[in-house]
Amino acid sequence: MITSCDEAAARLRAVPGLSCCARPLFLLPLLRTGCLSEVLSVEGADAGWAGEFGARFHALEPYRAVRDHTSLGAGVHEVLRRIAEGDDGGSGTGGGTGGGWRGRELALLPYTAMKPEWRTALDALGARLAEPPVRPALPVLGDKRAQRAWLRSVGALTPRDAVVPVLDHRELRRRFGDRYVVQTLLGSSGKGTYLVTGEADLAPIRQVGGGPWLVSGYVEGAAVNVHVLVSADGTVRVLRPSVQLTRVEGVGAPFGTYSGGDFAAPALLPARALSRAGAAARRVGESLAALGYRGLFGADFVLAGEEALLLELNCRMQGSTWLLGELELAEDALPSALRHVLELYGHATGGEPRTDAAGAVQLVVRHTGGPVRVAGAPGGGLHRLKDGLLQYCGAGFGLLECGPDDCVLLQLPAPGTVLHPGVPLGRIVARYSLTTADGTALTEQGRRLVEALRAGFAFEPVGGPLPCAVPC
Repeated sequence: MITSCDEAAARLRAVPGLSCCARPLFLLPLLRTGCLSEVLSVEGADAGWAGEFGARFHALEPYRAVRDHTSLGAGVHEVLRRIAEGDDGGSGTGGGTGGGWRGRELALLPYTAMKPEWRTALDALGARLAEPPVRPALPVLGDKRAQRAWLRSVGALTPRDAVVPVLDHRELRRRFGDRYVVQTLLGSSGKGTYLVTGEADLAPIRQVGGGPWLVSGYVEGAAVNVHVLVSADGTVRVLRPSVQLTRVEGVGAPFGTYSGGDFAAPALLPARALSRAGAAARRVGESLAALGYRGLFGADFVLAGEEALLLELNCRMQGSTWLLGELELAEDALPSALRHVLELYGHATGGEPRTDAAGAVQLVVRHTGGPVRVAGAPGGGLHRLKDGLLQYCGAGFGLLECGPDDCVLLQLPAPGTVLHPGVPLGRIVARYSLTTADGTALTEQGRRLVEALRAGFAFEPVGGPLPCAVPC
């Protein structure tokens, strides 16, 4: 049984590791422990990451100088195509058809599932990919409709809901009240989730595509995410909860869109509701374990008084897993991201996780205007707010470099990058809360940091057709 970072790193470094993700930040615990050699992503790594972590980063954004809403699947496939052509965004790994990939053996350290077209592209490059054993297909998690029904079957409380073929506001208001939530059956990170308060809100939803839709009653309360680890031997461990920031005013995100998380805020929420969320997450984990699931998953709850209503599961590493890993590394514990990978390969990991609240926050700030080109941008790294301005204090890659009064800026677009409406401008990481305990409003300090971040950018209009990161 693996219980330490040294043991985990030794096992994972045996074969050079490769991972695919939307942004390299999500893999930070694997990078800090030297377990990754190659990263394929949509957004590029921040300045200094290649030198700091000894990995090669192959990303779409630096090549096209465009930050848009390209999906992970399309983005990574485009990166692999460019590697095959000897050009992958300036990472220095060209050299004809695949450069240094031919004949290499790489171990997949998965952030998400490997797509068939990625395997085909890697085979064409001549790389040999060692993957974890195939996990059993779980139809109960195939879409939100099936998932909700399964969650109720294992004893979890969920919001009132219905699957409808058409969106009739009069009928839905009669069934669910003046506010209700409409979701496409497939979608994650808030994509395909809409808050409806009137007939006018339905028009843009209908334009996205036809039904059916999952409609739920709107529940007022804090959104909480709970990480759960299912070990290779079937043991279920509930990890630290965090408040999900999905309804924060002032950061440029529509309702339901993931805007970060706060691992300190749960200390301010009703203890009974949190306890019920943890108990429900454990029951779900035990049921998933019985079906053969292994590794991490996240359970999204909304706390309504002393009740915890389970909204959905994310059976993978999540956008907050890296931040949880930063806390675990600071406590000399084995990061959950490493445990996830090891468990997928059948290596049981030991050590009971802490579940207490801890100072770790990330906040995503989005571009709210029309298409623009970045003419000037703040530098990434460690900063401190002084006289309303962000003052650079040195290199910083995540929470570990952040002092009690500092913040770290990550994922900032480089000058010359074209921004599509609604894309992230950057991510603020701090040890103190930037929002209220329920995650719906910025604190005064949070507001000042967001204003300072926005003030650090200069934009110029984009003429002609709007460029895309992948061929339009």
